[in-house]
Amino acid sequence: MNSNSQLSGRRGYGIALTMMVCVLWGFFPIAAKAVLMETDPYTLNFYRFVLPLIIMWVFLWRRRQLPSLWRGQQKPLRGRVLLAAVLLIGNYILFAYGLGRITPGASQVLIQVGTMVLLLSGVFLFGEKFLPRQWLGCAVFVTGLLIFFLHRIVEMFDGFNSYAVGMGIMLLAALSWALYAVIQKPLLKDISSIQILVVVFAIGVIMFLPLAELSAISRLSTFALAGLGFCTFSTLIGTAAFAEALAHWEASRISASLTSIPLFTLLFMQLLSLHPEFHIPPEPITTATVLGALLVVGGASLVALGGGPRETR
Repeated sequence: MNSNSQLSGRRGYGIALTMMVCVLWGFFPIAAKAVLMETDPYTLNFYRFVLPLIIMWVFLWRRRQLPSLWRGQQKPLRGRVLLAAVLLIGNYILFAYGLGRITPGASQVLIQVGTMVLLLSGVFLFGEKFLPRQWLGCAVFVTGLLIFFLHRIVEMFDGFNSYAVGMGIMLLAALSWALYAVIQKPLLKDISSIQILVVVFAIGVIMFLPLAELSAISRLSTFALAGLGFCTFSTLIGTAAFAEALAHWEASRISASLTSIPLFTLLFMQLLSLHPEFHIPPEPITTATVLGALLVVGGASLVALGGGPRETR
């Protein structure tokens, strides 16, 4: 059966939701960077998790769909769901630590490695087939990464500085997310993505509570406080908009569109850097960085669009 028959037919609405997700997630690392300049990753993620946890918990409770991994029929899922939760929480923490050392634009370019690892896992773990153009997309993606970070790679020959460490941490964050997605994929037959997220946020809140400095929120500047609010709401609204978009537009098109998020981040950083009171340093924009970013996005899009019948493409 054609997957398009399962869609609502409101393609324009799906495109609008996808663009909203791109804007929210494209601006997210900038807001998070503003918070991390004044507090730590544990405090950021604790506040980022609390509100979505409460809203999602109430939503599932009213529908009587709260996950109960200790019931008889759910026990086999417990270990896999908990492992998925640990990996996603690890992604959030590693992303925050990496972001503290590199620019928001660079973080979004590097985190695309997770998407590529996930797509390649489909070939090696789930027996999916890659078309020649998708392998070409992989080559274009890697070339783009090398061009974008060429000046940073050259700097590494003089020793690993803080930026290089941040790049390594961000790559670990990307790998952690990809492993989470690989584990989540078969779980979705038995438990919904929102139920998994409730478990993730609940475990995260418990883990971060003793590590977070809750009183730090009273000392945050207006800029950082606005950034924290944006991080919290973008986590919830972005996730909901992404899930809703899947009901109205093809998943492959959404995935390809989301690869453009680094371009949104780079654009937002350049616009904000024009303001005299904006103190987050942007990634230096050169011909190499622009070309590298475009190649990363283009290569990832080629892979994400995948195969399928000619009329579907």
